[in-house]
Amino acid sequence: MGISQSVPAYDSQSKEYEQAFEVFLKNTNQKRNMHQWLQKVVEKLPAKQVFIDAGAGDGEVTRWFTPLFQKTIAIEPNPFLREKLHSAIPEATIIDKTIMEADPQATADLVLCSHILYYIDKNQWLQNLEKLVSWLSPSGSVIIVLQNPNTDCMNLLEHFINQRFDLSQVAEQFAKKHGENYEINLCCDGAQIEAPDFSSALTISIFMLNLLPMPHPLSETELEYYISSHFLKEDHIYRFSCNQDFLQIRKK
Repeated sequence: MGISQSVPAYDSQSKEYEQAFEVFLKNTNQKRNMHQWLQKVVEKLPAKQVFIDAGAGDGEVTRWFTPLFQKTIAIEPNPFLREKLHSAIPEATIIDKTIMEADPQATADLVLCSHILYYIDKNQWLQNLEKLVSWLSPSGSVIIVLQNPNTDCMNLLEHFINQRFDLSQVAEQFAKKHGENYEINLCCDGAQIEAPDFSSALTISIFMLNLLPMPHPLSETELEYYISSHFLKEDHIYRFSCNQDFLQIRKK
């Protein structure tokens, strides 16, 4: 019997990470569904003066809404991603800081933080959320997007790393501390991954496991068994859910 290989750990700036992310995007409707959900929020905003994207990455999501606002401020501490961000949206003001370090010197009608909390210590979530809310204009909205804790992808993380993400916890903390001054709404929108072959399902699963540091080497053989037993459907497609939670906060 051969020795099982370990699940690879990717640096977020590596080519391997970028390629795995591309495979994920190619085989999911998550980003399309997020665009549709956010578009409805943006359409209802009373004003569209300033848009802040906190954790703008390569600017793909930022670019969706930049034309709708008079000014876009993109916060991105990663120098590798900032190069792509500047190329994608040269008109944006780019801040090379973390959320806690950033000072946009503006109030915003939309403050977006999409799929960023994975990379922030959970003990710091409330502080980061309070910082984002401090940038709100009187009629603006903060939107935090994160994968729902009950998805197949989060079950995968729980199984192998004994962790999952839950946006409802920080929403409850914020409501307890600031609820008299803000409207706080949390809702879930469906999304799924449909991988046509095992290789794609494996790559996407490895990408998901890399959302968190792996505390110890994980067996790729065990991961392969998990994928085949949990995600393979009767029509030979690998399907697993990646529903998204949207936390919206507005001033009362």
